[in-house]
Amino acid sequence: MRKPWSISTTVRNPERLRGFLSVLKELEGHEFGNDNQIIFQIKLIQNKLYIPLRVPAKYKKYYENLEKDMPYNVAEEIFYAQKYVDPPMRGRQSANPLNKLGFAIAREGFGPIQITELGNKFLAGDYDIGSVFFKSMLKLQFPNPWSTDFLSTQGFNIMPFIATMQLIYKLEKKTEKRGLDRTEFSVFVPTLINANRIDEYVEKILRFREEKNKEKYIYNFTREFYRIEEVPPKKINNLFDYGDNIMRYFRLTRYFKVKMDPSGLHWTIDLEPSRLVEIEQLLGMYSGEAIEFVNLEDYLTYLSDITKPELPWEKIESLRSIALSLMNMTVNFIKTQNIKISRKNHELLTTDIKILTKEQLTSHIIEMRRLKLHLKETVKKNQMMGDLQKIKEIITVLRETKTLKKYEPEQFEKLITEALKIINDEILIKPNYPVDDDGEPISHSPGNKPDIECYYQTFKGICEVTLNTSKLQWVHEGQPVMRHLREFEDKNKDKEVFCLFIAPQIHNDTYSQFWISVKYEYNGVPQKIVPMTTEQFAVLLETLLELMKQGKRYSHKEIYGLHNKIVSETKQLNSFSEWSAFIPEVIAKWQRRMIYQ
Repeated sequence: MRKPWSISTTVRNPERLRGFLSVLKELEGHEFGNDNQIIFQIKLIQNKLYIPLRVPAKYKKYYENLEKDMPYNVAEEIFYAQKYVDPPMRGRQSANPLNKLGFAIAREGFGPIQITELGNKFLAGDYDIGSVFFKSMLKLQFPNPWSTDFLSTQGFNIMPFIATMQLIYKLEKKTEKRGLDRTEFSVFVPTLINANRIDEYVEKILRFREEKNKEKYIYNFTREFYRIEEVPPKKINNLFDYGDNIMRYFRLTRYFKVKMDPSGLHWTIDLEPSRLVEIEQLLGMYSGEAIEFVNLEDYLTYLSDITKPELPWEKIESLRSIALSLMNMTVNFIKTQNIKISRKNHELLTTDIKILTKEQLTSHIIEMRRLKLHLKETVKKNQMMGDLQKIKEIITVLRETKTLKKYEPEQFEKLITEALKIINDEILIKPNYPVDDDGEPISHSPGNKPDIECYYQTFKGICEVTLNTSKLQWVHEGQPVMRHLREFEDKNKDKEVFCLFIAPQIHNDTYSQFWISVKYEYNGVPQKIVPMTTEQFAVLLETLLELMKQGKRYSHKEIYGLHNKIVSETKQLNSFSEWSAFIPEVIAKWQRRMIYQ
């Protein structure tokens, strides 16, 4: 029976791989035999990157307080409490995606553990997630001498990343509809196991779009693919799991554009229009067929070499084509939007790319992308600030907690970012989630940074958001929020610093944690944390809406006054429960004063 290809069912969120890789780095240089496979898995438990199903009651305190360090012997006891039939196998499974994606070489009998150059780049503090996963996806191919999962004898001959590009590119030559929706992508991309069948799959997708009974078509298609008489529902459902997972990895590269509803259930994936020149160059160089290797040693050398596979734009002529394309797109956008640009940006757009060296062209292209994104973000903000309907929509969503619970974390971060940009005369609202070429989030903010940084003329701040409303909210959010705030305070001692914490609901234990930090101290110094539910935060937008109807707005100074009132009044209150009841009262009074003053 044939099987579809997949990237990693072990780790759904690609960014979690960085934590796995950092733990494996500790074992670099040692053989990945049974003992170290077990040690690797125990260290994942110790670092709380993997939570087993059976955690002894006496050790649950380590998961209830994420800041509490877990000793190795405790993690070891938790590991053996699982009673695995094959304990080393757990470590092998956890290392598999790191091997498959070219971040590491860790397998028994193949020498000491090695973190590849690409893996070390992923671990670096200033890594660009797009460039890391672009290289990783390009290296992914089936078959390869390193894998026994997807063999040529099973029909595999594919570089999935390139083959998917070829599929969408050829499909769009035959239809006006752009991209693939979630169903089309999940059914046809994981089952495309041979690049020689791309044209055939284009026709299958076109027929599928014409089919009235799509469920029947999918059933018959999967039956033919698996070569079985009856297809269990699980096998079809698995395709959708694979599709969602593959999409998450592909969109991180920024060569695929994903339009997604906030819940993440409905999405469409397409080739990124602003990178079409690069895509066409890639498709001209690679058909999507797997690269042949003489032996395993050659393949491992290929995995370890960050310059492989060869990129077409490593030639100066190709870089010039990319720079020219970006320049034309940006100039056209400036003209259609009637944007005034600075002298510095004008000089960037009129640079004579013919005289630039290869290194200068690479830097120039990066700067052009930044300018293009900045211009798009500026236009979008200006449109949102005067869009009463958009403000009403955000208010409605903020008040529908059931709807919010279905949001993807990055979509919630985006919602709050847009709201912050609408309500204030900020210098800069800077979300820390990675974005595509249009500013859309491709993942949530990394755990080592605030979700959103806020810079105003008279104060600075961070905004931390969460959809977690459980009793463990304080565990996951309390200490990290206070730590992020302290780090931000240390970097911005020239002005007052606040933290706005937003969640659909705020648990009593979270109020208690923040109350102590605000009224007394966190690591010796009090902090300024303002917790708000999404309902309470919606009042700020509602107030703005009423003022706009009067032809007025409020400034960041009024927000400063509100934040300061919530923080300073803790000195007069006796408990966190009084504080949690006091906050909505302050917001309500602030709203009345703003509207009727």
